[in-house]
Amino acid sequence: MTKYLTLQSNLFMIIVFITIALSCLGLDIASASSVLALILIIAIFGVPHGALDTLFAKKAFALNSINKWLQFVSVYILLSVAVLIFWMLLPTIFFIVFLCFSALHFSDDLGNMKPKLLSTLYGFNVITLPSILHSDELAKLYGYLIDYGHAVKLVNAMMPFSIIIAALTILLIMIFFPKKYGIDQPYIWEIAAVSALILLIKPLLAFTIYFCFMHSARHILRAKFYFVEYSNTALLITLIAPTLIVLLFSAWIFQTLPAEKIDENLIKVTFATLAALTFPHAFLLNKVGFLTWINTNSVGKVSSS
Repeated sequence: MTKYLTLQSNLFMIIVFITIALSCLGLDIASASSVLALILIIAIFGVPHGALDTLFAKKAFALNSINKWLQFVSVYILLSVAVLIFWMLLPTIFFIVFLCFSALHFSDDLGNMKPKLLSTLYGFNVITLPSILHSDELAKLYGYLIDYGHAVKLVNAMMPFSIIIAALTILLIMIFFPKKYGIDQPYIWEIAAVSALILLIKPLLAFTIYFCFMHSARHILRAKFYFVEYSNTALLITLIAPTLIVLLFSAWIFQTLPAEKIDENLIKVTFATLAALTFPHAFLLNKVGFLTWINTNSVGKVSSS
């Protein structure tokens, strides 16, 4: 398992290097990439990792009958709907909570790294670093999801916060870099690669690369070895079936929105869907003890070998 995680990490860093190199050479990949193309990449490579929630639910709640499955699906859907209702009623407050929650969720990518504060800072860097060099672009994206005036204020508030977080991240790495203190070198490279990607590349493209080829890919790899009793075919079916349902539902919602605002509608539907699924998804992972398994098993970690 460790070698697969290492391969995934190396491939991610190659993608990041190529993206940044092309950007430095003057090729604006972000402008060349349409919103539709990036959303499709998120749908194909990012959303499926949440489809494994069915297996986590089966393990967490011993779902061995149709009635239990119906109860679980009903509760899961109700939680997702509740998230969307909260967003509609208090959009700005919810969005800030969602960003903070996402940062904490992303921090789990590094697993049991010490000091724990460093992995937390890593998660917040994913969310806040775009505000330093891409504040206008970030405000525009946030403005699709909440009131634009609130979006501008939020991004402006993020800037000093992001600088502090980035400085603390560098300081902790300098202090705790020796392996005996718990920070393995591959994770240092990952933190550097993710930070460079999020800082230098325009927000939507940077998030797409991170979410699909780091967060989602790592989760699927870890889950494959967590559910050793399932064949590759069974896991593939589990990935595809719920994903198709979510995508079809999202496509239906998209069709109900104003046709003249395609980019805005794509952003709204995509991130509303991610928000609706993130909260029950994180609850399930916590319920089944997935992070504990990662922290206590070497197969969940990246190695330099």
